[in-house]
Amino acid sequence: MYDFDGLVDEVLRNKPDMSRDEIIELIEDKKRNVGAGYLTDQGALFLIAGELGVQLKPMTSDLTLKDLYLGANDITVVARVLAVYPISEYKKKDGGIGRYRKVNLFDPVNVVRLTIWDDNQDAIKLEGVSEDTPIRISNGYVKQGLDGKPNLNLGRRGRIDVIDDESLIAKMASLSKFSKKVEDVGDAQNVMVLEGVASSNSRSSSFVREDGSSGSLTQFDVSSDSGKKGTRVVIWNPGQVPEVKVGQSVMVTNLRVKKGNTGEREFHGDTGSVVRIRGPGPNAAPVVFTKVSQVKNASGRVNLEVMVLSKGVADDVNLKDGSKVKKAELIIGDDTGEITIIGWRVAAEGLSGIEIGQKVRVLGASRRVSRMGVETLEVEETSKIERVFS
Repeated sequence: MYDFDGLVDEVLRNKPDMSRDEIIELIEDKKRNVGAGYLTDQGALFLIAGELGVQLKPMTSDLTLKDLYLGANDITVVARVLAVYPISEYKKKDGGIGRYRKVNLFDPVNVVRLTIWDDNQDAIKLEGVSEDTPIRISNGYVKQGLDGKPNLNLGRRGRIDVIDDESLIAKMASLSKFSKKVEDVGDAQNVMVLEGVASSNSRSSSFVREDGSSGSLTQFDVSSDSGKKGTRVVIWNPGQVPEVKVGQSVMVTNLRVKKGNTGEREFHGDTGSVVRIRGPGPNAAPVVFTKVSQVKNASGRVNLEVMVLSKGVADDVNLKDGSKVKKAELIIGDDTGEITIIGWRVAAEGLSGIEIGQKVRVLGASRRVSRMGVETLEVEETSKIERVFS
């Protein structure tokens, strides 16, 4: 069975002056006048592609992670993202410097490493991709990783697309389906999602390795219930980790179970791990969410549960004193209306890169009214934006 949509996309990539509707019309015409009763849509498309000078390869339907095998080539795989790592460098055999990026993918029974190489400048950016994003990897190949397991790779010919087909997304289990409490985790497990209550404040520190390089870590304790002794969580060389406070409900992704120096079980994460503050904790007052239409009557800070309607991008803004600061804004909305939310400096980074269509909780935003009477919301460093897992 051929991947018809993938074949059409390949024609469009080679013939950007044509539209999908034009190709479909050509297919129907070819079936009607040339191969009536003998041509499928795919067969007609192969004939049309040949006439247009486009060579199509028989692309099979999407594979899943369980289908991967060593030596596979030119394959198309669908999966959700567990972890996204920053771009790294390595020394090439010819003495130059190369770049690559790692992504952990997951499905109900597998976690597989994807490596994107720097001869694919578009894919390595991973625009619009974060944890739990459903993606399609096209023209990938499989080699043995250092752990002996199949490692999916993406080179110059490869492509990554965010899946927007709701019927396909519905078949792909989300991260929330694999959430575990502390007591549910065994002693020799990798943990995709850990949820619990912080039983200590987070603390960060730096260190120097034996080779002279520097590193950092953030650690805090997590328990199943507020007030109980927690299990240590350590994130090595973390990205942007929010400050964790005692009693807050937290979610941490991409962990492995290890034994600490005292022999006790610990959860260890790395640069690809994500820490989310899910709420103030089970013993705190419930969060009250304001509808967008109610913002105009709100005083003080407000919390909203909304959908992101535009992409957040941080830009440099010139101030009157000649200095520059980062500013980002995006449009959010619910079933009562839409409003623009703005962030400055550090808060701007929290808004940039959020996916369109993502459901989020905005905690601690302030209402602002311009001189022209335009209402907006503003987030500060102490505000939080949490992704809502479906």
